[in-house]
Amino acid sequence: MSSNIPQEVYAALKEFGLTDYETRAFIALITNGISSAKELSDRTKIPYSRIYDVLVNLENIGWVKVISGRPMKYKAERPAFVAKLAKKQIEAKYSRIETALIEKLEPLYGQDEQVESTPIWILNGNVQQKVIDMVKATNKTLTIFLKNPNEGLLADMFEHFLYLTEKKVDINILVNESNLNVTNKNIWRKIASISKVQTVKNVLFDAFLFDNNEMLIFLTTFFRISIKDENMVFFIQESRLINYTKTYFKMLWSMGEKFLLKNYS
Repeated sequence: MSSNIPQEVYAALKEFGLTDYETRAFIALITNGISSAKELSDRTKIPYSRIYDVLVNLENIGWVKVISGRPMKYKAERPAFVAKLAKKQIEAKYSRIETALIEKLEPLYGQDEQVESTPIWILNGNVQQKVIDMVKATNKTLTIFLKNPNEGLLADMFEHFLYLTEKKVDINILVNESNLNVTNKNIWRKIASISKVQTVKNVLFDAFLFDNNEMLIFLTTFFRISIKDENMVFFIQESRLINYTKTYFKMLWSMGEKFLLKNYS
């Protein structure tokens, strides 16, 4: 390994899914520039019998391109380009996993088990006070999903979020960047000062997850209705749905980017 490359770089590439040989070859191409297979084998100590397989794999995922000639040479793509490409590849991977689990395996789960009633209720009408009461009762973590970011809602709830910080509650907010329209910079500045805010391309619903064991999912906010108006809301305590939501949150959070107000001038 190159002594100038931090260990965490190797660890990150391996975490993405590269083998040790692929990681070493890619970094060698970055640090040394265009190289032949023989040159890479000599620099990285990758056996010459394996180096072509390694380079083909890197070419197949779009991280390396081949330069025709005798001998053929190889060039690494720019790291910034590879980072964006890797993010897309991770998103596609999670999408396939989600499809396999939810659409294919979930219908098969517990088919032979006795069906029991699940703790899910539908709340109708003005539920603002219910939200406030549950926010104030939160003791450890508050997770908020915003498919349709509502600055008025955030302004109304800010003092209650501020109360949670006094209790040392962690507040995490996932914002659907496709629907994000920053007009009240002050409220976003205040929200970002007391919570972790992450933007992601697609959030499926508006919801509050309280202490990872209770959840409110807003249906009518898909139509941009304020929680002060009439709403249909699911109140959920069912453990499997809560666990799915937690997994969904972790997946989106890993793919998102930190909210920076300067990006919304």
